[in-house]
Amino acid sequence: MLEAMTRQMERVKRYRKAYRNWISVMWSVYRNRPRIELKLRNGLQLEGSPLWAYRMSGIANIGGDVRRASDELIEFAFNGRLVTLHGWLYGDFVALPDYGWLDVEGKRVLDVGASIGDTAVYFALRGAREVVAFEPYPFPYGFALRNVEANGLRNVKMINAGVSGNDCAVKVTKGETCGGDDLKPSDEPDAVEVPIYSLDRVLEEYGPFDVMKMDCEGCEYEAILSSKRIGELRQIQMEYHYGPERLVEALRNAGFEVEATRPKRDYNSRARDPNMLLGYIYARKRELG
Repeated sequence: MLEAMTRQMERVKRYRKAYRNWISVMWSVYRNRPRIELKLRNGLQLEGSPLWAYRMSGIANIGGDVRRASDELIEFAFNGRLVTLHGWLYGDFVALPDYGWLDVEGKRVLDVGASIGDTAVYFALRGAREVVAFEPYPFPYGFALRNVEANGLRNVKMINAGVSGNDCAVKVTKGETCGGDDLKPSDEPDAVEVPIYSLDRVLEEYGPFDVMKMDCEGCEYEAILSSKRIGELRQIQMEYHYGPERLVEALRNAGFEVEATRPKRDYNSRARDPNMLLGYIYARKRELG
């Protein structure tokens, strides 16, 4: 009950920040009306779906100033730049403010679970020296490539691969996927094979990195618990999906000061284990304070 109330209050804050007509927007979202009038705080008026309203509230919450939007792309001003994101309705802008904790300015950043590249773009525009981002599914990876190119980000490298505990390969769907899809094999006739790298291989071949963001729908357990090089990183933020205890212990043993948010129960029908305990882990090497 308390978790539900907290989530609702966070949603109210986002919608109030984004929309002048936030009450009617939230009511329309609740009623699942197919088209909603969106009056943004900057004076722009749009009409879109409930998903539009939700995603756009996340952009406003990071200080993004929306200039135009369609089902295909969105443009908004952020940190003095005009940002274009294709496939924006498949991103998760609501989560971006959480990554404000990461100190990315002038740093090399490893982004595991990059989706459409929204976090990679976000880190680059916040001053990251370089971002190396991994996304195994072809559908969001295609958007990520377009977004890196559209924004002229030469310091962002996208890699069509997954990260786990060991090196292997898996055939995955070429079809539509979203951020809630964990990595699972596909027997579709046109499924494509993508490589899976151990976290240690990634750190060896693409590192060194200062910072890691990880949101890979459950791959964090095999990746972190099997790693012998995790201590090379200075700062880590990851979303955990099935409780934090084992991850917290492994990171503390590797020399990190670690905090974890209280788990929130969630049901994700697209995951192999749909009953989730979600939250964030924040880890910083002890000598950094």
